[in-house]
Amino acid sequence: MKQDILLKMQKGVYYPGNHLGNRKDLNFLVTEGFLEPMEGSFVCGPNNQPSYCLTDKGCREKRNNNR
Repeated sequence: MKQDILLKMQKGVYYPGNHLGNRKDLNFLVTEGFLEPMEGSFVCGPNNQPSYCLTDKGCREKRNNNR
């Protein structure tokens, strides 16, 4: 789960949450410090999700598990 989401991402790029995975998994990765959310999307309403970016810790985790 965690690795699947991290593999989809590159450092410095914000990805919409609905393209990465379910909210529960994304919230777990934010809590653990692998992802950083960016609130304030241009889309409003109940389907609005933040965008996410890899943190330095997330980049290290992705790099270490890719070997």
